[in-house]
Amino acid sequence: MATLYTRTFAFKDSLSDEQVLKEWQFALEEVGPAVLKVSGVRSVKFYSGAGALRADLSALIEMEDASVYERVLLDADVRKLLGRMYGNWDLTTAGQSFRREVTAELIQALSSTR
Repeated sequence: MATLYTRTFAFKDSLSDEQVLKEWQFALEEVGPAVLKVSGVRSVKFYSGAGALRADLSALIEMEDASVYERVLLDADVRKLLGRMYGNWDLTTAGQSFRREVTAELIQALSSTR
């Protein structure tokens, strides 16, 4: 069942504007494409709220199912990149969530009294 993983984050206040720009380039040019190569990943997108590309940020990964998340974390190419990415985030404000797609089949499965 399709699953959407959402990671909310902000960059550390200590980063200069130039460093934030470099981290966005890193995310878009290296991290996103590496995650997209993992089997079962449908899309990788980044979103910004009102935080001027420094805060109120989200990374969204659409996956075939929730088990793909573990494949992403275990992928050797992705693992090489996560340390840098997490090292520049303010993890005290970061969050994550998983959302499954609501389909007729899911509703049927959850409402079944068989």
